[in-house]
Amino acid sequence: MAFTLLALTLPATAYAQAADTAALAAQGEAMHKLDWMHGKWRGEARMQTPKGELVVTHTERVGTLLDGTITLIEGKSFGADGKVPFNAFAAVSYDAHAKTYAMASYAGGRSGSFPLAVTDRGYAWEVPAGPSAKVQYKASFDGTIWIETGDFVAEGQPPRPFFKMTLKRVGDTDWPGAGSMTRD
Repeated sequence: MAFTLLALTLPATAYAQAADTAALAAQGEAMHKLDWMHGKWRGEARMQTPKGELVVTHTERVGTLLDGTITLIEGKSFGADGKVPFNAFAAVSYDAHAKTYAMASYAGGRSGSFPLAVTDRGYAWEVPAGPSAKVQYKASFDGTIWIETGDFVAEGQPPRPFFKMTLKRVGDTDWPGAGSMTRD
């Protein structure tokens, strides 16, 4: 009896483990809109802080995992003293059934998953910032330069710019796939 139950449940278990090849294909295709980001980037970032403007050397490294179905991003800033005042990580994914992008973001002890609007040459996303307020980020790529801006938007007030990075691509990267586990 136990053997019969096991034999009957194996096909269902195997089906549950089968990949959704149509979804994987759609995810891979959708992620191609972010191909321009792949590689290493360096430039200047300016941030408005309570202590005034902070100007840093900012870097980004961008690559893919899971056969190109997710894009991973690490942003890291360096002050003139060599210290790292900012370090962030994000994973961008595409839901083939809902036809939407999302970004899971981790920075400064905060995290969240946010809708991401992707175009052929950029993206936009926003983060709640308290009652009736949000932070809006917009990025664009003109073929050589990646620019991203951040604005604080409070209800009934004009947007207040607080962040701008201007980056140039400085090379390729094999991150994050390099050094991945092998069978042996």
